[in-house]
Order: sequence, then C-alpha cells, then structure tokens
Amino acid sequence: MAPAMPDRITSALRLLFAGLALAFAATGLLFFLFPDGTVRALNAAGGPLGFPPAPPSALRFWLSLGLAYMVLVTLLAAQVARDPRGRAHLMPLLAAGKATSSLACASYFVFSMPAFIYLVNALVDGSLAAVALGAWAVVWATDEAPAARDAELLRAVLVPRGGPFPIGAADTDLDAALARYFARLHPFGPAGLRLLLRAVEYGAVVFERTRPFSRLAPAARERALAAWETSRFGARRQLVASVKLLALMHFYERPEVWSAVGYDDAHLRRKLLAGPNAAHHAARLAT
Repeated sequence: MAPAMPDRITSALRLLFAGLALAFAATGLLFFLFPDGTVRALNAAGGPLGFPPAPPSALRFWLSLGLAYMVLVTLLAAQVARDPRGRAHLMPLLAAGKATSSLACASYFVFSMPAFIYLVNALVDGSLAAVALGAWAVVWATDEAPAARDAELLRAVLVPRGGPFPIGAADTDLDAALARYFARLHPFGPAGLRLLLRAVEYGAVVFERTRPFSRLAPAARERALAAWETSRFGARRQLVASVKLLALMHFYERPEVWSAVGYDDAHLRRKLLAGPNAAHHAARLAT
C-alpha cells in the first residue's frame, strides 16, 4: 500500500473520533443540565408521528449513571483520536458501550413502551456502534503489521509443493508478487487481499467445521478447497476461482516452473525476434 493512503486514513479517523468526543461531551452535558427538557423535546418530536410520550421522572439516580457513561465514551473517543492506529483496541470497547445502549433501548421500545426517545437512542447508538466497529475494521485491513501473517496465509492457500508441480509457492516469490499486484490494483487492494485470505482461512472453520485453513494437513486443505469449488453458494465458488486464477497467473510467470508447464522461453524469443516487430521486442527483451 502506498504510504500516503494510511496517512489519509489516519487523519480521517483522527477527525472522526475527535468529532465523536465533542458530540459525546455536548450530549452528556445536555442530559445533565436539562434532563426533563431533553425528554420533553423528544416527546414533542415523536408526538406528531404517533409515539406515546415518555413520562418525566424526578429520580436522578439513573441520570448520574448516564452521565458517568457519557464521560467514559467521551474519554474513549478522545484517546482514540490522539492515535487511531495505536489505540485501535479501544474502538471495540466504545462500540460495545454504544451497542449495549442501543439494544437496551430497543428492548424497552418493544417490550415496555414504544416511546420515541427509546427508538431514537436505539438508532443513534446502534449507528455509532457500527461506525466504531467499521473504523476498527479499516485500521485492521490497512495495517502493515500483519504482513508476515498475510504472506504465511498466501503460501498456505497458493500452489502447494509436491502437487501438480515439483515446486510450490513456498519455493518462489509468489506471495510477494501477488501482494505487489494487489497494491497496484487500488490503494485498498492490500486490504482486499487480506480480507480474501481471511475468508479462506476461517471459511474452513465456518463451513467445514475444521481448524483454520493454514493449520490443516495438505490433504485436509485439498478437501477444504474442493468444498469451496463445489459449494452451493456462488460467492464461495467465485472467490476460490479468483484465488486460483490470480495465483496461477503469477505462478506461471516464474522461470523455475516453465519446464513443468512445457513453456520454452527460447522458442518464443526466437519467434518474436523473427517477426515483424523484431526491433521492438529486441529492445524490450534487452531491458
């Protein structure tokens, strides 16, 4: 991945979580200073839509707990904003808090009272939980640290040693070639490759009820890939077909496998240099 892309992502995440921290702080302060006014305002907004009003309450015990929660999510968002990549592990914690709030209000809306305030909080906090998890997924997908793991998975998924060819992907630079190919496709190409590899890795767990693909014996890996190729789900068949196409396209480029596939480089070179574009090919092959 080009270095500029992670920098732009980091800047966007820093801006996102700084904005969330400000929004959480302002919302918490609003709840604390105007608890009844907040309820009345949301009742007024939901009334024309047919929602029953939520009753006011003079008890401030729950308000104190809600204020503490808003302080906590504000601090979490502020910490993430300072270093989105280094503190990405805080993003799922923030998402967990928001998801809990959303699910609780959704439950109250369904099983207690269909008040507008419950619906609004369920939708807003549910969306914020999704945003936090999405940000965490972006950091994971664009992080350069798991590159060694990606290479290991590539060597496990790609052409095995001792199969149709005496050599395998582990004997060549096929993993590096594929990584470069995806990086040239799009700035998010390496992230797509990482997701594709994880789909194969944990697809064995989900669909075949086995260990992750890289931890299987060669025979079990062959069965797992065959299950992908014969799956009833078109997406699974297309995914493994794409992996095979890309892997073999780059594998056949390796000079060390040419003899195994019957490719004679010298013969092709002679044909090109004897053809009508001989000068062009001679200059290209000389570089």
